[in-house]
Amino acid sequence: MKRWLPHIGIAVGLLIFSSSDEDLIRARLEQIEDAVAVTGDDTNLVLRAARVKNEFTEIFVKEVSFEIPEMGSSGGGRMELVGLAANAPRLYSSATVDLGGLAVEIDDAGMTAVAFGEATVSGAHHSGELRRDSRTV
Repeated sequence: MKRWLPHIGIAVGLLIFSSSDEDLIRARLEQIEDAVAVTGDDTNLVLRAARVKNEFTEIFVKEVSFEIPEMGSSGGGRMELVGLAANAPRLYSSATVDLGGLAVEIDDAGMTAVAFGEATVSGAHHSGELRRDSRTV
């Protein structure tokens, strides 16, 4: 009987501390926030592009599709998305994206999920002008 006690403890720990599908999706959303953030260290666009490409390879499938009306972009492919994110320091000296307010819905079979709600971009242009835009995604 005593030899089963550690196994029961491990099973209970896994049930309590294992990540749900929603937790995993939220972790990916945070990874996107971190990948696209613009900091003072982003002076070399080649190095930024390599870092963003590395992150996006973990996050997105190669054939990802997206639409960004403000940038006149509606396209597909991870590399196009990398290019857009890598060039953000040309517009901003610093910028963050907040996806924390998104709701996540997962289908009953656990095969597909949709994140929707308000996303916010906050940043400072090179001129010093501060900008904050929110939109429903």
